[in-house]
Amino acid sequence: MSMAQRLLVLACSRSAGEALAALEATGQTLPPDVTWVNLPCGGSVDVLHILRALEAGAEKVWVLACYEGACESLEGNRWAEKRVQWVQALLQEIGLGPERVVFRAISPTMAADLKAWLEEE
Repeated sequence: MSMAQRLLVLACSRSAGEALAALEATGQTLPPDVTWVNLPCGGSVDVLHILRALEAGAEKVWVLACYEGACESLEGNRWAEKRVQWVQALLQEIGLGPERVVFRAISPTMAADLKAWLEEE
């Protein structure tokens, strides 16, 4: 990841990945300073993935996973959220902004919301 990367998105392929595909089907693309990584499940994100992304120069890391009760892996979304909370606490403790790491729940039908979130950043 180059130093110009503003945002790294670690995304559940079953929810966020589908929302991105729907967005792309309308001819829209990700901003050039956004890197998107599809994961088999949001729960497969590791604390080290997040920390290494920040170390490599990402200004912000989003972890996108399914809503509670919608995860095909049953509790992958909860594990993803807990890992994000752990990294946020660590960043707070060492004096870096915990807001640099964000967890968001998303469903496959939320392409418009995804677009709005990206535009807010």
